[in-house]
Amino acid sequence: MFPLKDNLRCLTFPTVTLSLIIVNILVFVLELTHQSNGTFRQFIMDYALVPTSLINAYSSGDPSAIGWTTFTMFSAMFMHGSIMHLLGNMLFLFVFGRAMEARMGWFGFLVFYLVSGVAAALIHIGSDPTSFVPMLGASGAISGVLGGYLILWPKAEIKAFVPPLFIVTIRAYWFLAVWFGLQLYPVLMTNGGSPGGVAYWAHIGGFVAGFIIAGVLRLYRPVSDVCYIPSDCDTDKDIDEWKGRR
Repeated sequence: MFPLKDNLRCLTFPTVTLSLIIVNILVFVLELTHQSNGTFRQFIMDYALVPTSLINAYSSGDPSAIGWTTFTMFSAMFMHGSIMHLLGNMLFLFVFGRAMEARMGWFGFLVFYLVSGVAAALIHIGSDPTSFVPMLGASGAISGVLGGYLILWPKAEIKAFVPPLFIVTIRAYWFLAVWFGLQLYPVLMTNGGSPGGVAYWAHIGGFVAGFIIAGVLRLYRPVSDVCYIPSDCDTDKDIDEWKGRR
């Protein structure tokens, strides 16, 4: 399933969400230039996250190696292996990121996004610390956004495209439960592996991290009464009922 829109109205402009999308697109354009001049492989090896390189760097104690491999945990979040990889991730980020940014504020959301991405990377490394396969993509960080959305707006409505022809509207908790199940199933079926070159453990780790962080946020900072209302609320009664469900 691919999300198309939700029914939340965000009363703030999604500056960070759109900025992240733009940066991801620009980095992908940079990747294409490296493909055209034959330096793509080296670019990937330099800036994507390679688990064994990070483990070896920390084992060696070399400050420069530690610094660079740590940096790749962040740089890898903005790299993608294909145009479809990029477009799919940016669609999820746009649909679910806007409300998260409105709830957390631009700075809080940026920190949340990066922390979720790092958590996803660490879980991925822990799943196979000897891997030489580069990990790249915003999926881990965006998975954190999905986990946070689940705990903050489980009853929001998501309009989704179900290939090949169907468009459905379902509650966020159903959509995200199905999404999480699709990440967990391949791991369970391969005894903890990541089949098909997909970093499923990163998706799972990012989702759980985002869920926990948003849970703490909701516990100590209750949802505002004025920031988020569904776009189809036409009366005060509708709005009050929505707030009560949250």
